[in-house]
Amino acid sequence: MTVGIVAFSPDRLPAMAELWVEAWADSYPAIDFETRRAWFCDRIAAMAESGTTVLVALRSGELAGFVTIDEATGWIDQMLVGRAHQGTGVAAMLMDAAKRRRLAGLSLDVNADNLRAIAFYRQQGFVTTGRRVSDQGRAIDLMAWRPLPPGEPPPT
Repeated sequence: MTVGIVAFSPDRLPAMAELWVEAWADSYPAIDFETRRAWFCDRIAAMAESGTTVLVALRSGELAGFVTIDEATGWIDQMLVGRAHQGTGVAAMLMDAAKRRRLAGLSLDVNADNLRAIAFYRQQGFVTTGRRVSDQGRAIDLMAWRPLPPGEPPPT
């Protein structure tokens, strides 16, 4: 199957929202993310309009995932791959595209109990730089990636 990384277009919002609701509902089934679908669509549209780069992964023509990158700060607000596309290399392709967009480095936060995502980010060279507590009382890890100087081994 072929995977392509393309720029966001508003017509992709419904499929992006579907992946977003699915992913968050899997992680936190007690929360009704369906009621937050409109918020998500408004947020992504506003981010794109304000200059945030939104990249979409298409796998054999189907929306497989997406990432948002504030190229001024390196902040990744959203990074998501749909359940059916996890483990296929889509996430690594999205992260590679994000790294190419922001060579100075990237940062993000992730729910501290999302061990799969944390393992992926570490595999991609991210390190934990701190922890905070969300408004809902959840532990959130802060992570950052910086390009390595030539010859320096990746962190372990």
